Amino acid sequence: MEVDCKAFKENIKNIENYVKDKQIMPVIKANAYGTHINKRLDLINEFDIVAVAMIDEAIDLRKIGYKKEIFILNQPYIDDIKDIMKYNITIGLSDESFLDEVIKNKYKIKVHLEIETGMNRTGIKLEELNNFIEKIKTSSKIKVEGVYTHLSSADYDEEYTNRQLYIFQKAVNIVKENFDTIKYVHSSASNGLINYDDGISNLVRPGIIMYRI
Repeated sequence: MEVDCKAFKENIKNIENYVKDKQIMPVIKANAYGTHINKRLDLINEFDIVAVAMIDEAIDLRKIGYKKEIFILNQPYIDDIKDIMKYNITIGLSDESFLDEVIKNKYKIKVHLEIETGMNRTGIKLEELNNFIEKIKTSSKIKVEGVYTHLSSADYDEEYTNRQLYIFQKAVNIVKENFDTIKYVHSSASNGLINYDDGISNLVRPGIIMYRI
């Protein structure tokens, strides 16, 4: 397979023009969808923050010299905590047992809170958000820098997606009322950024759209 890096840069420019003032956090998990663009430091250094799915992917980026922000989309495992701190990785947080471990051992980490908006897979439910936040506040070591969700059906189900956005907006308001450290609000991957503007996000997560596969 041949990857045209010039075309990749052009795709990014088109996305930037489309989303206007929103920051881009490229999703370069699974070896950047098999393109291995994640191995090209000259390309990924163009971004101030990138997203991966697992801790091993984040460590690989650090080892090739990427020094900016790395965000792990998926809730990591407790065994990953020491590497998260060692390599200065920001993580998605939604699991209470993981949170308990961080608090108990006074680990210092940066997190984005993942909100459950309908997929019923991962994320903090809206009705449980306040209690989750109060638990976070018992530790001065946890820095909440973002809040996010995933618009899973943004390419075909408008009613469901609007319901997701309604829940997400309520959750963002709650999070912002409790933390003045929020840098990033994000809900849209490729389909979401094309079809919706939630009115509150300042970050988008393009994935497959960057490669036009």
